[in-house]
Amino acid sequence: MNAIDLLRKQHDKVADLFDRFEKASKPAEKSEIFEEIAANLVAHDAIEREIFYPACEKKMGLTDLLGEALVEHGVVEFMLYRADENLGKEALDHHVTVLQEIVDHHVEEEEKEFFPRVEKAFSKALLEELGPKMWARFQEAIAADFRGPLAENLSQVLAGAMKTKPAKKPARKAPAKRMDAKAKTPKRGVRSRRHPRMHEVRRQRRAQRDFDGIRALAAGADLRCPRRKGGPLAPQVEPARG
Repeated sequence: MNAIDLLRKQHDKVADLFDRFEKASKPAEKSEIFEEIAANLVAHDAIEREIFYPACEKKMGLTDLLGEALVEHGVVEFMLYRADENLGKEALDHHVTVLQEIVDHHVEEEEKEFFPRVEKAFSKALLEELGPKMWARFQEAIAADFRGPLAENLSQVLAGAMKTKPAKKPARKAPAKRMDAKAKTPKRGVRSRRHPRMHEVRRQRRAQRDFDGIRALAAGADLRCPRRKGGPLAPQVEPARG
């Protein structure tokens, strides 16, 4: 599939989801639709930030339109976070309305101005080559909980990054060899290998700390030391004066 055709179809899918959200009347239904919107937007963000936009910058340079698109992604991520914080509340409607306005503006500018320039700069073969890679990454991203990647990206955006970097995946280890029947058991006090799922647990804990820091930012906490011990966005509380 052509990369730009894929992105346009995903834009249409999200637009349909926003329409469904607007027509829904029950809070539980609205929350469910929002989570589908968020999952699609975060997965869409992944393929653009990781594959499509880097290819565009390599071919065309960091143009004004590309730079604005990257900044808009950060704004979308912040509104996704704020909406997710209001799941099940009346304020969810307000946050989703603003989110939709930002997404609509981004999509309109991308489809009417940016995509035509990409189609002129790229060969059809290159766009066809990018399509399957983007689709595979989208499928991988949408299958995961959107909150982890969202927190990771937003923490980088709030720290000043325009281009975010995805969290590193743990390297695959070779399967452990079976122990010989005569092999000695580990001595007491010797650390055994960590369970491979521990990496994922630690990543989720870091994402939660990021969300805690973002929540503190929204509440007005002092975040002048975003990289201090405790998490990328661990808030620094100033001591009381007087």
